[in-house]
Amino acid sequence: MAANLSQPYLEAEQRYRSATSTEDKIAALEQMITELPKHKGTEKIYADLKTKLAKLKKGADKKGGGPARKTSEYVIEREGAGQIILLGAPNTGKSSIVGATTNAPVEITDYPFATRKPIPGAMKFEDIRIQLVDGPSIAPEFFDPFFPPLVRLADAALLCVDLSSPDCLDQPDQILKILREVKIELVAGIVADTQRNTSPRLLPTLLVATKADAEDADTALELLRETVGARLPILPISVRQPETLAALARACFDMFGIVRAYSKAPGKEPDMSAPFILTRGSTVLDFAQRVHKDFLARFGFARVWGTGKYDGQRVARDYAVQDRDVIELHMS
Repeated sequence: MAANLSQPYLEAEQRYRSATSTEDKIAALEQMITELPKHKGTEKIYADLKTKLAKLKKGADKKGGGPARKTSEYVIEREGAGQIILLGAPNTGKSSIVGATTNAPVEITDYPFATRKPIPGAMKFEDIRIQLVDGPSIAPEFFDPFFPPLVRLADAALLCVDLSSPDCLDQPDQILKILREVKIELVAGIVADTQRNTSPRLLPTLLVATKADAEDADTALELLRETVGARLPILPISVRQPETLAALARACFDMFGIVRAYSKAPGKEPDMSAPFILTRGSTVLDFAQRVHKDFLARFGFARVWGTGKYDGQRVARDYAVQDRDVIELHMS
């Protein structure tokens, strides 16, 4: 397929060739990447441009140059209950997942490397939102050098593997190997129980087996489970099957190891609009401190409405809050 390069791209390319400073070369390359048409015929051109840009920025950064510090597009402010980064080889369905579960302006294509910068979106799970970040694809031939810092900052990851792809059994180990080289280790685990400040960075991960409705997907899934073993939990999904997307939202919530609790003032109805998010195992004292910092010193007792409790049951201060508990605090 011909690249069909536009006139603005060719003009930027000419500026790059005639540039004498690193700053001008960086500016020209960034313009070329922006103007580059998006189709299969430009895959190698895009990878080459990104590699050249990364080398120039790295060199400028060593010299203290300004342009190399332009990395704001790779800084995603965390929102909601937590942040989950989507990882995977090209065309494994990362953008489709984010597009189906959030309102993020993702671009869904049938050619690789369409996602050129991280795109965040908010996935709803019952009464809370979890942030999903659609990131650039990872492949042996190209791995964006500015992507690993964003991965390290995430709370957890979804490793997407395409069940319809002939190389689906090879995809997990390829991605694991590439990330391991930049000191990121994808592991089975709960966010609340995983230490963040480690080297390598241990990132709790769910392997999402996409396109579960494809022909022979069941066979591919069975082989994938045998290949991955107990290293990562696996969840098959299809963006065409809403029940699997609901299961994904639940699995993401469970991966954080958190519970929701609702505040109730004595004699009033509980506020169910904005739950407090607590780490699983937190006590009513932890809840009291979250409601107001002064409540901890003045705490008297608490009453709880929730699963396994009769309405308004009085609980001890070391009571472990359960998901969706309604808690009424009484001050001494």
